[in-house]
Amino acid sequence: MGGGDLPTFVIHPTDAYIVKNRPVTLTCKATPAIQIYFKCNNEWVRAKFHKHFDSTDPETGVSYKQTSIEVTKAEVDQRLEETGENFFCLCVAWSSEGSSRSEEATVQIAYLRKDFILEPISQGVPNETPVQLQCRPPEGVPTPEVVWLKNDEEIQVDLDINFIITNEGNLIINQARLSDTANYTCVAKNIVTKRRSVTARVTVYVNGGWSTWSTWSECNSQCGRGLMRRTRTCTNPAPLNGGATCDGDPVQRAECTTLCPVDGGWSEWSKFSACGRDCNNWRRRECNDPPPQFGGRYCIGDNMETRNCTGGLCRGKNRPAFSPFPFLIPARSEDNLALYISLVGAVTVFLLVCLFIIVVWWRKNRHSGESLEPASVMNCDFPPGNVKPAQRNSPALMSYVAQPDLTRSTGNVRGFPVMPTLAFSDDKIPMTMSPLHSNNSLKIKVRNAQIMSNSLPDMQPSTPEMSDVGTSTRRPSSIYDAENLAKILPSYVDPAFAACGTIGAEGGRLAIQESGVSLLIPSGAITDGHTEDIFIAVLREEKDRPKMNAKQTLLGPVVAVGPHGLHFRKPVIVTFGHAAGLRERNWELTLLSSESHPNRSPSWQNLVLIGEETLNTTAYCQVDERDCHVMVEHLSSRYALIGQSAPATQAVKRLRLAVIAAPLQPSGDYNFRVYCVADNSDELEGVVQSEAMLGGQMLDTPKILPFKDNGRDLCLSIEETLPGWKSRLGANFQEIPFHHVWGSSQTGLHCSFMMERTDPQIQMVTARIQVFQGSPEEERQSLNITASVSREVRSLLLSSHAPQTPAEVFRLPPAVRASLRGCLDIPNVKGNDWRGLAKRLQVDRYINYFATKPSPTDHILDLWEARNRDDRAIEELILVLKDMGRSDACLLIESGVSTPLVA
Repeated sequence: MGGGDLPTFVIHPTDAYIVKNRPVTLTCKATPAIQIYFKCNNEWVRAKFHKHFDSTDPETGVSYKQTSIEVTKAEVDQRLEETGENFFCLCVAWSSEGSSRSEEATVQIAYLRKDFILEPISQGVPNETPVQLQCRPPEGVPTPEVVWLKNDEEIQVDLDINFIITNEGNLIINQARLSDTANYTCVAKNIVTKRRSVTARVTVYVNGGWSTWSTWSECNSQCGRGLMRRTRTCTNPAPLNGGATCDGDPVQRAECTTLCPVDGGWSEWSKFSACGRDCNNWRRRECNDPPPQFGGRYCIGDNMETRNCTGGLCRGKNRPAFSPFPFLIPARSEDNLALYISLVGAVTVFLLVCLFIIVVWWRKNRHSGESLEPASVMNCDFPPGNVKPAQRNSPALMSYVAQPDLTRSTGNVRGFPVMPTLAFSDDKIPMTMSPLHSNNSLKIKVRNAQIMSNSLPDMQPSTPEMSDVGTSTRRPSSIYDAENLAKILPSYVDPAFAACGTIGAEGGRLAIQESGVSLLIPSGAITDGHTEDIFIAVLREEKDRPKMNAKQTLLGPVVAVGPHGLHFRKPVIVTFGHAAGLRERNWELTLLSSESHPNRSPSWQNLVLIGEETLNTTAYCQVDERDCHVMVEHLSSRYALIGQSAPATQAVKRLRLAVIAAPLQPSGDYNFRVYCVADNSDELEGVVQSEAMLGGQMLDTPKILPFKDNGRDLCLSIEETLPGWKSRLGANFQEIPFHHVWGSSQTGLHCSFMMERTDPQIQMVTARIQVFQGSPEEERQSLNITASVSREVRSLLLSSHAPQTPAEVFRLPPAVRASLRGCLDIPNVKGNDWRGLAKRLQVDRYINYFATKPSPTDHILDLWEARNRDDRAIEELILVLKDMGRSDACLLIESGVSTPLVA
């Protein structure tokens, strides 16, 4: 830099603080410069107070001039007393070309007051709830920094994401744990000193929770009405740290009736038989008037009576006194001997065969050891049947999954839906199976079997093959018989539309396949060593549906889960379909829940206003294109999704159209029905089940029609009718009012069309139904009708229930999930942690829900398990992690899921 340039400052004076009367030094450095002087408070500092220092850079040869001054506490105090303003200084440097000014620097007296403006207060909080401790530090210069102590140790918020210190200095504990019970102190510090607030005690308490009810005791009456009882204890969990005890009674009693014993009574004697060769005839009676029942005594006396029928003139001397079958009486003693020899020989052969079978069975079981118990599942319906009971260890019941996927499905017999029947033996049937000690060696091969429930035309279970199961003989954690299982469901639930089972700490999944409804209980949601009787069902009666205003519409089924009020250690996921068209984003969606007693009429409340969640929102609702997934830690009795158009928009609700009719008869009229129901699996499934009972058959593949919230009616017209038929209506046109489609709470909305046969010889019918909203120019759908007397029409069962291989409930093993939690829970600057995972999986609409959980990654993966039930779920998750740049997480999955997943 040449000498002809203006000075340039390479060091500007910086703000400084006077601590304990120690003066501070201000320094400037510039080049090229002839001289540098300080100007403080707009006045030049006398030359004698300056210290100058010249230097030359040995590499560049550039000369520098540096000047310093000292500022004392007295000078700063004087400035404050005279003007009330801060003491400030700047430098002015001169060269041959002129002068330059540096930046200003302020000099203040550092201090920190003693008294805090706001101090934390001791409080008690429930377990796993957020808590905030307030703190406003004392006044100070410079502004004090706030840190928090937990039991006199500083909280490292960078290492523990459960703690947050706000800009105001408050401490937020995202989710208070029992380990967070401690003494907390707010500390304010600056360069002068540090101050401690009063210590606040945070006590994290646990409210008591009821255990599951015990089984009902025996009725205390030997005959007639009596009482039975069952008990529960306040140990799930037990109250801790002053938590509330359980509300309600530990004992429940119910009336019962024991059928009184009925003693047997003799019927009338029959007529005497013809006179036999033994000179006797006989008559008999039965103990059936009434028969002995419920432990009653059998009839006293003989059931057969004989008498001489020849008046003493019988010539037979060596014949038996009586035989009801005279033709079996031998004529000679030699015949008796031959008969006895034959009987002895037959008995001997029979005993030898039995002995051989016993020896073979004993040898086989001695080598194989105790057999693995089957992991069976019961549907919640118990139709009568004469299916032969499956034996306890029969292959028909042998199937293993690490966690139970309790899926109810229906089959069809000659076009009618039939619920699979599980015959009950006297043995108790295990509902859930604990995992084997070693899951890595598990390989399952299944032929003609669908895990947990099948479409079985002959109502007999298929026989799966199992190999390489290992040698573990760990027993199931819970067993149930049919009587106890029936008590799981409330009275208002139809067992035909429900799935239920006993779930332990390993987790599981309940599903009603045809309705598209499921409940995923993640591993760890239930306390170790405990099991819960859980059910999920769909409610199709009008009384169970929410009452809505004219703008609102029901978008999915009403789902019942239970037992009502059950609390989990982490959220479970309720999944059901919905009919909202989400492409235009013009919906205002609300998830409703009912806390009413299950056997009472529902009282609905808003559980989640989608898009308006706060920290006080107790549930998370993930609305995908066709499904809704609800994460809850507390089970309400019912859930439903409703919606209405956003202001100044017209929301679109998907309708599913189906045309159904009974088979065409050789003569008479033809009636068919066009159903217009919400496009979710359960709505059409309800229609299918009702129509199947009437012999209905599907005439065309169901179609989807978008229905707008514009007030226009739904129109249906018949076109292209085959000659020989005509409509009995005055016109080939019908309308369904808009409010019936949009706001009605009834199920099975449809129009009926009656076709009159004008040509008696015609044996088939064809027509086309056009369905549209408002006017034919709008989007429309066509339903084709083709039926003939000889033509078979498609079955009403829309979904295929062909045999499938077992489906793992959870794609990721526990060890892999634990590694992913440690890998992704820790926030980083790039954002490719759990936050990036939530964004890539499109579950970041309200990310604070996951941020307040002990492990955000764990909860995101639970939701991922519920949303992704297809074969490629693991591969797609790996691709997501690769796109995030987390090859370490990909490696954890690829190495942890070493064996091919069966899905």
